Amino acid sequence: MKYLVGFAIGFLMWVVILSLTPMPEYRIYDCGMSEWHPDIPLEVKKQCRELKHQQWKKDNEGKVQTNLHEDRKDIRGT
Repeated sequence: MKYLVGFAIGFLMWVVILSLTPMPEYRIYDCGMSEWHPDIPLEVKKQCRELKHQQWKKDNEGKVQTNLHEDRKDIRGT
């Protein structure tokens, strides 16, 4: 009987603590999972794609982009 009373008191304390704890008003998403995870909203997926594109542009800024198809033509002599 004393175990049941202890369990009931512990459970009630747990419920009170959870009800008093404020929940955050925001969510954090991992963009690494945005393309395959079904629970991530489409708007977040679009924002992640834009962020990845901006990062790609920043990383490749000033690098020479070559057309590999044209380079292969020159090597083959065609």
